[in-house]
Amino acid sequence: MKPISFGIVGGGTAGLISALMLRAAFPFSEITLVASSEVGIIGVGEGSTEHWKKFLNYCDIPLLDMIVETNATHKYGINFVNWSKENPDYFHSVSGDEEIFAWRLFPLYSYLIHKGKLLTDYTGSVGLRQDKIQKNGLHKNVNQFHFDTFSLNKYLTKLSIMRNIKLIDAFVESVNLNAESGNVESIGLKEANGFEADFWIDATGFNRVLISKVDNPKWNSFSKYLLVDSALAFPTESEESGKIKPYTIAEALSSGWSWEIPTQFRRGNGYVYSSSFTDHDSAVKEISEKRDQSIGTTRSFTFDPGHLREPWVKNCCAVGLSSSFVEPLEATSIASTIQQIDQLIPYVASYKPGNTAIQKAYNKSFNIMLDNILTMIRMHYMTDRNDTDFWTAAANMPVNDTLRDLLDLLKETTLPRDYITANNGELFQVAHFLHVAQGQGLVKVSNLDWTLGNLSVYDNTHYLSRDIESQRMGVELVDHAEALNEIEKE
Repeated sequence: MKPISFGIVGGGTAGLISALMLRAAFPFSEITLVASSEVGIIGVGEGSTEHWKKFLNYCDIPLLDMIVETNATHKYGINFVNWSKENPDYFHSVSGDEEIFAWRLFPLYSYLIHKGKLLTDYTGSVGLRQDKIQKNGLHKNVNQFHFDTFSLNKYLTKLSIMRNIKLIDAFVESVNLNAESGNVESIGLKEANGFEADFWIDATGFNRVLISKVDNPKWNSFSKYLLVDSALAFPTESEESGKIKPYTIAEALSSGWSWEIPTQFRRGNGYVYSSSFTDHDSAVKEISEKRDQSIGTTRSFTFDPGHLREPWVKNCCAVGLSSSFVEPLEATSIASTIQQIDQLIPYVASYKPGNTAIQKAYNKSFNIMLDNILTMIRMHYMTDRNDTDFWTAAANMPVNDTLRDLLDLLKETTLPRDYITANNGELFQVAHFLHVAQGQGLVKVSNLDWTLGNLSVYDNTHYLSRDIESQRMGVELVDHAEALNEIEKE
């Protein structure tokens, strides 16, 4: 029996990740990716979540090679600046230390929040604020990275060629559907031969070249929950000191927030804002004054935050920006693509024309994953800031049901470890939400003394926190930038 064949349209990060993961899962399948080199990418730096390490392992991609070829830097979290008056400088930085999950009710988290101690200072990466990383297990104890997007695209393209994925540089001229089933049979290309495939991946971004021809896709807009709908991006030089921060900076501005992503040789920057409260020129002026520098040429785009209700229709599945885009906050774009393909693989392995149960199950999981993302993003805008019209309006936008239940729970306790599952590709788990909830001042601290007392672990958590603090002081650190430079010499 001939293995299932795949056609992928779109050669950005989403298309290349899809190709490599499908190759790992279907070693004997014919996989063809078509994209035009004339279609540009924003390319000013991009961040990942911990799901990137999962992608590397799944596709057997060497860690150090990836760091060198993509100009990657370590990412141990996101520094949120001025998002909350209560905690104007906090991190979302989750470690994998199992001791913080003892007793399933996060007593250590409860104790630290009760004492007003920021979780990052005890559970995040040691050396974070000093631009240093751990010497022990150098480069191997990190699962998130920042990339130069151009270099990342080039590297993933090279890997695809090495792994027998056929790449075609051309524009899609036509999408040919089966008259009876409505499935995609083939695509026609400009100045190149078209081709057929059994299953198709649409990774063409907002253009949705395939999925829009297969169906009239319905968009589930999050605009009633989120105000931001525009972004501008630009590169800047690296820090003059030569230091490289091992984290992303997300700083709240008057009508949204700015990002700074450090790669090895420059920084990627941007301003995500609401067009209802400012315009492009005013946004450029504001961030130029904030950075005290002319930012030069910018690339800009607008978006309606949300997702397709059904990314898999017939024999076509939209991934990446073709299927969803909430906003750049929390680097969900790459992660959601990885999770989409990871969820898709076991279903598409059973694909036959006419199968509908696997498609229905996949789309259901996808919607749950996007609700998880919305819940995290919307939580950031639950703020005590009221200094501009934007922040006042953002805080008072409606809240989705999942977040409302979570906020109600935080008024009474911290969150049990298994409150959120990962069965549907959810990106954010309990520890992630607690870091942000503490930073935004959303946990009712007065209840935590009662929780700790009933569990009779107040003293235990006190001594545990001191032990962790002592252990962290003994960790040997090296300069982040110097450690990256040393890789080149190996």
